Amino acid sequence: MVPAMKAVRRARPSSSRVRERTRTLLLDAALRLFARKGVGATAIHEIAAEAGVANGTFYNYFRTREEILEAASVRLAERLQGEVTASSTDVADPAERVAIGSRRFVLQAIRDPTWAAALMRVWTSSAALPMRSAVPILDDLRAGRRRRRFDYRSEAAALDLLVGAVLAGMRTVLERRAGEQHAGHVAALVLRGLGVPAREADEIARRPLPETAPAA
Repeated sequence: MVPAMKAVRRARPSSSRVRERTRTLLLDAALRLFARKGVGATAIHEIAAEAGVANGTFYNYFRTREEILEAASVRLAERLQGEVTASSTDVADPAERVAIGSRRFVLQAIRDPTWAAALMRVWTSSAALPMRSAVPILDDLRAGRRRRRFDYRSEAAALDLLVGAVLAGMRTVLERRAGEQHAGHVAALVLRGLGVPAREADEIARRPLPETAPAA
């Protein structure tokens, strides 16, 4: 009987795994509500209800709505950047990597409007997501500059150009003012702005995208 009881105990999930699972439920629920209602209109009790937990459970993981917003921003950034990185792992040219990332974000906005709406709302409400997402983007910008693929004076301005164009492109397709071809157009203009010759930028932006797993 004792060995059997030990086996049962070993089969039970650890408290840390239970906490992580509950935290994930809360984060995913928050992202869904942010996408549907907006950050400002989402209440804590609504997040708890969406996650299927008691109100008090929320406060075991987050103290305020702003705190879960920060955590959701980081979680979303990790998912999205993982998608972009996976798409360009075997691509050596920084210009093509920038084009792949730009196109992936705009195309994903078409395929998953809920995801895109959450990203747009969280991006403007928290500094965590822009700061985290900037790291791999800056890596590609710096690599392109070192290899003389890009020509820009200000790194901050180059980052603003890239991120701003992609976010605007996502908003355009969300509002159904453009279709899938818009992703390539945005990527080509970003490359031109970074100093890639127009004809080459257009060619790079038309290349087939590498296969990758769909975004979570």
